[in-house]
Amino acid sequence: MGVRRGELLLLGSGAAIQKEVLARLRDGGYEIYHASAEEDCIARLNAGQPDVLLVLLSDPLINLDSTLPALRGASPGLPIVLLADALSAPNLVRALNQGADDYVMLPLTDPALMTHVLRQTIAHKREIKRHEQNERVLAKTNTTLLESLQVLERDQQAGFRVQAGMMPDTPLVIDDLTFEHLIVPSLILSGDTVDCFELPDQQLLFYIADVSGHGAAAAIVTVVLKRLFQQLLTDFETLDMPSADQILEWLNGELLGVGLEQHVTLFLGLISEDRRHLEYSNAAHFPGTMIFSDSGTQYLTLGGLPLGLVPSPGYARRAVELPNSFTIVMFSDGVFEIMPQAGLEEKEKHLISLVNYTQGKVDSVSEKLGLKELADIPDDIALFTVTKAG
Repeated sequence: MGVRRGELLLLGSGAAIQKEVLARLRDGGYEIYHASAEEDCIARLNAGQPDVLLVLLSDPLINLDSTLPALRGASPGLPIVLLADALSAPNLVRALNQGADDYVMLPLTDPALMTHVLRQTIAHKREIKRHEQNERVLAKTNTTLLESLQVLERDQQAGFRVQAGMMPDTPLVIDDLTFEHLIVPSLILSGDTVDCFELPDQQLLFYIADVSGHGAAAAIVTVVLKRLFQQLLTDFETLDMPSADQILEWLNGELLGVGLEQHVTLFLGLISEDRRHLEYSNAAHFPGTMIFSDSGTQYLTLGGLPLGLVPSPGYARRAVELPNSFTIVMFSDGVFEIMPQAGLEEKEKHLISLVNYTQGKVDSVSEKLGLKELADIPDDIALFTVTKAG
């Protein structure tokens, strides 16, 4: 006997089966089960599925209108191959329409034909079975993934509410200054953050920060920054850091001590008690901060290294006089991702023209950039303004 190739169930009786078909199949390495009646065949199908069901079409006990539909109903995915002779050949089309998959003509003029038909039928059935198993595995995996994503989204939404609660009100009025911001995250959580508050020495501190990356990991760093600035406010006199560059140096050391993988770009400004002077220091934040006034819009000086990269980066302190009325405008670099201009220089020129045209008003800038209509953005976008009316 050859190598076993599969299990066959044969429905029908007659000398032709015993003499011609069964011997050929056994010699071909097939394991054969025999059922002489429809009820016996269905019982065997329910007990265990063969690879192929062979049906002798010439058997007078087989009723095409009932037997084949019953067999197909008992085992929907089972291949059915008809064994037909000259007398039963006229019923072939009808039988195929009733659910059979293929047929072989008796007597076997070419014995290899039956072997070929069975081999192809079994291979096709096994391929369908593998496909169905893969589909089930994929469906289960997709269900698990969807459930995990739903849990993750709920967690992210909870984190978003916490993060939003840490942001200052917008607009926020402190004395004669108005602070206003808009943050558009690329995901639910954002790595961009802003804040402003009055220090014990009556200076007003404000900053915009952009954490590398985005999503939950970047959002965690914004929470760390918030905690550090709260510590600065609480321990201001003890820490003795009245200047912008000293504050950045302290923040840098604290972030290095935490051991975070992310780095942070940050622009920090201090407005004097009389609101006439701005002192600032920049930890590689880009694009540059702009000041709009009646005389136009200008960029402030860039420079510095991001926070959390190296010890003692040596931040520079710079100061400018403020006009009677002004708007300080800050962006995170995600804004460049949505601008149509080709090069960085063109984007910077367009941004300063936009601020000049809109006078730095958050709603107007947002409308011109289409920030509130964005559906899919590659990076977080932050817009933060400080305004003093004349």
